[in-house]
Formats: sequence, structure tokens, C-alpha cells
Amino acid sequence: MIGDACVFALTQVSNEFDCELGDLVTRRAGPDIACRSPQHQQQCSCVYEQLKQAGLAEFEYEDDLAQVPHGVWAKIQFGGLHGLHALVANDGSEEIKNITNTIQSVIELYGTLEQIPYNETIQGMQNYRTRRKRK
Repeated sequence: MIGDACVFALTQVSNEFDCELGDLVTRRAGPDIACRSPQHQQQCSCVYEQLKQAGLAEFEYEDDLAQVPHGVWAKIQFGGLHGLHALVANDGSEEIKNITNTIQSVIELYGTLEQIPYNETIQGMQNYRTRRKRK
């Protein structure tokens, strides 16, 4: 059974991040990640929407796929996850071994999705460097 698409699929397809609930699947557009848990997929969607709002405001863009450069979307997604991880990582590590665990840890620390200080993830977004294509 193929589940709903993961909102953090790009981070997993690129092998920079991992999630215990994500399964690599092939869709018409190519490789994708399907989430095995509708509950966690919904949580991740809510988190991503909040990261997107904070990031687009910081980088001064409107939510428009045709206008926002791909690099900004990558900074929001990859850097936003790094920012969330920084909120709960006590060991100073930057490696995110499991997106689900990171989000669950943040929720446990702050109580609810709405109480997470998404603006504190901005530094992770600003510091994230996208990989340059080789010619």
C-alpha cells in the first residue's frame, strides 16, 4: 500500500535525512517518499506549513511556486528541520537520523504544534547551504 506523500520527501530522497515511517516509492514524477502513518503525515504537514510561513516571511517571498527559487524551498525544508533539531539537540549534533523522532521531541518539549517557536528555526534556514550542481 502506498501512503500519502511525505512533505519532507526531498530531504529523504537526497539521503540527507531519514525517517522510520517513510518508504521509498516510485510515482509518475519519479522517486518519492510515502508515509506509513496518516497521523504523523498530518503532524509533519502542519510543521512544514509553519516552517514555510516563517521561512517565506524571512526571505521576503509570497507562497508562489512560480516565484520562489528552488534554493529558498530547500532552505525552508532542510534548514527548517535543522532548526527544529537544534531546539531539542543537547549534544550539538546536526545529523537528523529520524525526522519523526525530531518532530515528536519538539512536540514533547513545547506541548503542542502551535507552541513550537518556529521563528527560532530561521537560523537553521539561513545557515543551510544547498549543493551546487556540477557541470
